[in-house]
Amino acid sequence: MSVLCYTLAIIRDPGQVPSSYVADLEDSDSSMHEVKRKGGDLRYCQKCGQYKPPRAHHCRVCKRCVLRMDHHCVWINNCVGHENYKAFFLFVLYVVLACIYALVLLVGSAIQELHDEERRSGNIFKTSYTTIEYHEGVRTMWLDEKAGRVYHHPYDLGLFRNLVLVLGPNLATWICPTAVEHIGSGLRFQTYYDNLHGQSSPS
Repeated sequence: MSVLCYTLAIIRDPGQVPSSYVADLEDSDSSMHEVKRKGGDLRYCQKCGQYKPPRAHHCRVCKRCVLRMDHHCVWINNCVGHENYKAFFLFVLYVVLACIYALVLLVGSAIQELHDEERRSGNIFKTSYTTIEYHEGVRTMWLDEKAGRVYHHPYDLGLFRNLVLVLGPNLATWICPTAVEHIGSGLRFQTYYDNLHGQSSPS
């Protein structure tokens, strides 16, 4: 529907003022007549050389007057006017709905993928390893499971200790990105096996 409406908005003439149009001041079907701001004369287009009906305007791009002209749209290379207004309106509406639908599918797919990932290897956000280490560990975990062993990443110290290693021991400085005195040299890191043996390696 978006493509159809877009095509119609492009190819459909927005509405041309008939060359024979003359404003009829005594027309009983017309409740009002638009006049020029200055002088009060009937609206007349000097470029087209004819009178303009109510709500009609001259388009400098199309070089003609357009009935109930809304604007000239560069995305359809056409004026939006009386004859193609509905097609343009529906095009915008369908595009918005399509974007919302795509967003719902994308978010749903991402949530499902995260859920599946959690079931396979635990929550990556609660562990201490990097993205590269995570992807390297997937194969190691698979091999350990195949051999009947329980896999545990060496740098996963548990949720709270993982957070402390990244954010620091002082809870008050967790939200401050410049408080990095706790990170150490980056040459050695505490491991899961240090905890098993009651040791504590320097950071």
